Formats: sequence, structure tokens, C-alpha cells
Amino acid sequence: MKKLTRNVIIMAVVTVIMAVVLGLYIKSTGTVPAADNAASLTDGIYTSSAQGCLSDVTVTVTVTGGRVTGVEIDASGETPELGGTAAETLADQLTKAGSTSGVDAVAGATMTSDAVFTAMDDCLSQAQ
Repeated sequence: MKKLTRNVIIMAVVTVIMAVVLGLYIKSTGTVPAADNAASLTDGIYTSSAQGCLSDVTVTVTVTGGRVTGVEIDASGETPELGGTAAETLADQLTKAGSTSGVDAVAGATMTSDAVFTAMDDCLSQAQ
């Protein structure tokens, strides 16, 4: 019984250490790439569209100071519960990330998400 208790304590300590290391890693690497990668963009407002599940999805990207400062997504022709919700979620994530890198598709709205990513990448190509 003592051996089992000792093993449980050791596993708990190792788990806590791993959680702290992972937290520090995420904290130190999670926000730097977006600002650095977007620094070469030309200021302006860029728009592009791509085919979603039911309609064209339009993405408008605002670049200020060489960085993405705003992303607006018009997915009004998509299913409101899926594509509409995905558009809201993705607009915020893409603005924070400054690109599609590291942004995941929204579950249940894969086609809308893919259209948003395609249009966003096109907007960023226009801005380079």
C-alpha cells in the first residue's frame, strides 16, 4: 500500500511540473508570431470572397501600421447557426493572429471556415 501511495504522489508531482512547463511554453510562444509575421503588410482595406457551403463568404481585412487590425466576415448566405457563428468566432481569432496560421476551422462549419481562410489568405496576398 505504501508503494502505491508513493507512486501516486510522484505521478501528481510530475503532472504539476509538466503543466507548469506547458503553461510557460504557451505563454512565451503564443502571441509573438502574429505581430512579427504581419509587419511587412501595406496599410489599407482588402476584400476577397470564396465559396462557402451555401454561398460566397466575403472577408474584409484592415491593415494599419503593417499589421492586421481588423477582420470582418460576411457569411450572411450561410446557415446562421453554423456558418454565421463560425464567422463571428473566426473574425476575432484571425484579427488576433494576424493570419490564418494557427487558427483552426470551426467544428460543424468546415466549408465556411475553409472559405474564410481562402479569402483571408487572398487579402493578405493583396496586402504584401
